[in-house]
Amino acid sequence: MFRDVPQFTEFVVNVLSRRNNQTEVFAADLTVRVKGSATQLSVKDVIDYAYSHNIRQLTMFWSTPRFFYVDLPPCIFSSHTLKHLTLRASYANYHKTNVPKSAWDLPALETLSLTSIAVGRDGDGAITDESLNLFSKCVNLKDLTLHQCCIHNVEVFNICCPQLLNLTITYAYALPKVFNIVAPQLQNMTASVLASIMYSSRPFNPLKLSTKGLGFLDKVNLTLSYHISGLKKNEAVLLNLFQALRSAKYLILDVDLIKALGSDLNQLLHKPCPFKNLKCLKIINSPIAQDYILTITPQLRNYFFENSPSATLIIDLPQVSVSRGMLLFGTVTKEPSYKYRTIPAL
Repeated sequence: MFRDVPQFTEFVVNVLSRRNNQTEVFAADLTVRVKGSATQLSVKDVIDYAYSHNIRQLTMFWSTPRFFYVDLPPCIFSSHTLKHLTLRASYANYHKTNVPKSAWDLPALETLSLTSIAVGRDGDGAITDESLNLFSKCVNLKDLTLHQCCIHNVEVFNICCPQLLNLTITYAYALPKVFNIVAPQLQNMTASVLASIMYSSRPFNPLKLSTKGLGFLDKVNLTLSYHISGLKKNEAVLLNLFQALRSAKYLILDVDLIKALGSDLNQLLHKPCPFKNLKCLKIINSPIAQDYILTITPQLRNYFFENSPSATLIIDLPQVSVSRGMLLFGTVTKEPSYKYRTIPAL
């Protein structure tokens, strides 16, 4: 820990000047407490040195004063050897730690994890970017995680990665109008459907996907998110998501999402189930601890299993939720095979 920026800068100069320049840098783990432009310059010196010595893995945590905007140095996003990049920002400034909007020149990158990072500045909600394609040069990206991120005022956020296998978009504070996903190798997707209510009192976009060629999609894990009011209007959002993820074989849904689906059963009668290769539907507990009756109506059951009558249903909930509530089922012509499994309550 350094008392001030000049002390840190002096340390950086001394260490780098004495290091064997013929030795490559494999990994770096940095915690940056931002106190102005001088901090950025010192960080740039470290990044430039690491990248010039063929670094493979970089982890950075940015700690910033509350309400302080930070633009991360563009040099972070240009390296031909970096394979693993993790960027986190302090929760207090989750929507003010910004990354560049131009395409990131990271052709060797295989895993990318962003937590509490923002794309674009917060404003009045008006669209400022019609389309962003940050990862177009990340041709080897296989694992992408966007956790508690803010994508401000963006019409289309493109994720076009030919090698992408795993995609996570969870607990965002702001979402674009649509994610355009072009990832023909994608196998697993984990996502939260709604942006967090904690971010803003303004209306926010739900998760909306435009997908092409997700023929290898195996497992989809969806949670509604921390915000569960206004469930009725979210049923159409969920049905559109299912259509975009229709090739999934294993579907994991939380109980809040099941409740949202059951809020207007008439829509299920007019929307055929898009899942034609479903092998398993698993219902898990919500991030919010709630005790209410879990009801799986005949309409819900028909919807999920009409095209996959031999699929398995697993209900994986704490015992307290099962014992206090009820599991309600009707009768259908095609009986799927059900498995009920409970886990002990903590």
